[in-house]
Amino acid sequence: MSVRDLMNSGFVLALAFLSTARSVHADRDGYYCTGPSYIAFELSPRHPTPAHVLYVVSLRDSGGIAPPTTLELPRFQVHGMRCNASSVQLLSWDSLYTVNLGASGLSLVAGVAPWAKQGIGRQLPVDYSTLNLGPSSRAAVGGQPDTVALPIQSTAYKFILAFNVRLAPCTYRVVTRLVELDAASHAVAALTLFDADTPRACGPG
Repeated sequence: MSVRDLMNSGFVLALAFLSTARSVHADRDGYYCTGPSYIAFELSPRHPTPAHVLYVVSLRDSGGIAPPTTLELPRFQVHGMRCNASSVQLLSWDSLYTVNLGASGLSLVAGVAPWAKQGIGRQLPVDYSTLNLGPSSRAAVGGQPDTVALPIQSTAYKFILAFNVRLAPCTYRVVTRLVELDAASHAVAALTLFDADTPRACGPG
């Protein structure tokens, strides 16, 4: 079954009942990028204490969706991300943060960005992803479910992001799941990456 067929069959709603689902809940941000065999994303959860965290989830033929590896980041607004084979780079206004993906864990190196102090008219690099898991995603902006195929180098499985959006009078809830599909395009595992309510414009009365 194709990704389009999965959407038409109500697949996004059905994901809530997958017994293999594990959750990472957050309130803001949600930028992400993909490397050859992983997805990385950053969130700013408010509970139990405010934090800015990078999550890296390995996606491999031998293990499918691995538990997230995390690294707490400095508090800054992300302007884009880039995933390479051995590192994740995150843009801030004047700094470039590089997270090295080592066998022993994640390590952070901060440097001054080449575009620092060039003023508000400067042009940020175009090869950094501004894809989003939450309020700035295509699904949230359009107010309807969506799926995105991830370019992961895997022969046994395919991986997609499935977005579900539920509208309320003054808010909408965005739930984004990473889904592992087998060779027959059947969902075999899922991990909730984003699950939060976001304010939206309220009508009169």
